[in-house]
Amino acid sequence: MKTRLILMFLAVVAVAVAIQTPAFAVAPSEVLRVQQNQFFQGSCCFSWLETVSITEPAKVEAVTVTWSGDYQATGFFFIGISLNGGVCQFYGSSVLGPTGSFDNFFDSETISVPILPGEGLVPGKNTFTLCGGGMMSPTDIVTLGFNTLTVRISK
Repeated sequence: MKTRLILMFLAVVAVAVAIQTPAFAVAPSEVLRVQQNQFFQGSCCFSWLETVSITEPAKVEAVTVTWSGDYQATGFFFIGISLNGGVCQFYGSSVLGPTGSFDNFFDSETISVPILPGEGLVPGKNTFTLCGGGMMSPTDIVTLGFNTLTVRISK
């Protein structure tokens, strides 16, 4: 009797796990995780070489692009998003401040950007590339440490 109850419990758990897994699935093109330092130098604005994409339905819906990461900066840096290869756009608060110390110390920042259908989204594939550059001096440097760039359709 105990064995039968245990097997029934395990079957219920297996079905629950199988049902839940697809709900958390994210297409690989929608998430980029970088685990090595990247250095960028120069005045605004240029690509920071991190791109994610999403496929929009025929009726385009708003998306949310989120960048979260560690950084070091020698000056102030704009950080924005280039949509479908267009110019670097800035949505809300999008400035990385200078880092206080460079002895293995990184500041952290998270920027979440809603992009509405009228702002250049098209049916089909849309790409979102991290971009930016120095505000004051072309010799300023930003180092991106561990960071993640994601895009999700807003529901």
